[in-house]
Amino acid sequence: MRLVDVYESLGAGEFLYRLLAERPSGANISHATMPSLEKHLRFVEGRPYRLWLMIESDDGERLGAIYATDRNEIGIFVAAAHQRQGHAATALRLFMSEHEPLPAIASVRAGRWLANIAPGNEASIALFRGLGFAKIQETYAR
Repeated sequence: MRLVDVYESLGAGEFLYRLLAERPSGANISHATMPSLEKHLRFVEGRPYRLWLMIESDDGERLGAIYATDRNEIGIFVAAAHQRQGHAATALRLFMSEHEPLPAIASVRAGRWLANIAPGNEASIALFRGLGFAKIQETYAR
């Protein structure tokens, strides 16, 4: 497995859009409706994440994507055809072995990796718990 920079990978925006379309609505915490392809491509071109990497098999097949924000938040999604095969855990381990969280800044970011997960996304909760992450808060929106 390898992690490839989204911002330097041809066709990454379209692949990420297909991933977004596959994501169950209960897994979304950042948007309520599916954006248009054009809006999504503008989002990708805006380089919203500090790190945004495609998860690829050794033969170059795109399996999913992982990102990290400037606040040390990690997000991951594996394409439906490749879920429940251990790819997410392998990709996260590889990611964390290659990238350190940014240093802590009081009231801005923790100096450790965080994962924001929708409460009904049991698979992601189990994934991150299995990698040693612990629940530290609940967040509410209005």
